[in-house]
Amino acid sequence: MTMSYRRKMDNCGVVIPDSFYPVDSLRQYVHLGTVKNYAKNSSVIIPGEPTNALIIVLEGRIRINLISDDGREVLLYFAGKNCLLGRLFPTEDNIHAVAIENSTICRFTKDNLKEIFRDNEEMPFDILKNYLAKASYFMRQVAEINSYNPTIRILRLIYRLCVLHGKQLENAHEIVIKLSQANIAEITGAHYVTVSRVLNCLKKEKILNKNKDKIIVYDLEKLKLLSEQSTYY
Repeated sequence: MTMSYRRKMDNCGVVIPDSFYPVDSLRQYVHLGTVKNYAKNSSVIIPGEPTNALIIVLEGRIRINLISDDGREVLLYFAGKNCLLGRLFPTEDNIHAVAIENSTICRFTKDNLKEIFRDNEEMPFDILKNYLAKASYFMRQVAEINSYNPTIRILRLIYRLCVLHGKQLENAHEIVIKLSQANIAEITGAHYVTVSRVLNCLKKEKILNKNKDKIIVYDLEKLKLLSEQSTYY
């Protein structure tokens, strides 16, 4: 799941769990940390691994999953270039991070970060913004799941993507994004079949059309009205 835009660096809000607030400036301190390469499909973090470092993704993409009690892997977020993985302090021991591309990361220990913070007093604030972006996203997700029907959550996701990141065309809005139906299901907590039905209904009603790389919204106002209903189809 990738988008062709880059958010303004003063905005901590996100619509999809992808990289959140990248901390570019931390790259200049990789000589203080430990750099490691991972091949595609290899594990970057395994369940039960000690939590003693802050990780930055230098290249590639990583999928961070939560292992549920029944053994399923549930998507938490995607970490792209300059995204942080907070593994400095003990939290859950059921996290599994997998490289979905050939990836390079750098681990910074607490002592490494102390040295960096002494040299760059703005760095702690950039790292805090990354954590704020994650916290804000997941708080909104809890509210969405508690407040809206699965079909409406799908509509709201697409509408917000269009409003915040859509490009105005002559008679439509274009969202350039690689977002699979499986991704939409994971993000909204809806069943894959529900996502498929919603997208098919929207296509039949000529409200939008989705393909592999983009979503074309033909009737943004109708999409907005539908997203404000209690259910759809």
